[in-house]
Amino acid sequence: MKFKMRILHFSPAGNAEAIAFAISKAQQASCDKIPPAYPIEKEKLAFIGFEMKGAKVDKNVANLCNDLSTTRVKNVAIYAVGGKFDGVAEIKEIIKSKGINIVGDTFECSVKTGLFGKGKVTEGDIKAATEWADKIVDSMLE
Repeated sequence: MKFKMRILHFSPAGNAEAIAFAISKAQQASCDKIPPAYPIEKEKLAFIGFEMKGAKVDKNVANLCNDLSTTRVKNVAIYAVGGKFDGVAEIKEIIKSKGINIVGDTFECSVKTGLFGKGKVTEGDIKAATEWADKIVDSMLE
């Protein structure tokens, strides 16, 4: 781990979790579900990932972001998985209102749903997400 960071995910279908585990492994950082077992404390960076099923972000994700402060985390990077990403702006506004820096662009991963409405992230999606995370971390080392 290059500095203190956490990777968090809200993942009812397992897609944001797959990305979170890949980023966690690549960055040698701890990974946890939202809500986390232990609160975020004194992190330089938190990756917050969630799945979007519609226009609204799940209340667990919104609650986590509302509980953040600059003493808990200095920077946040956001990734979202799903079909629509309307709720990402809401999460960004909550985080910005806390005085926390949002690092880089949001990584948005569209997942095509199959016949039964469940889509899965591909190896290509996971690779793109880890490359995005590498760029975020590297930018903070400069």
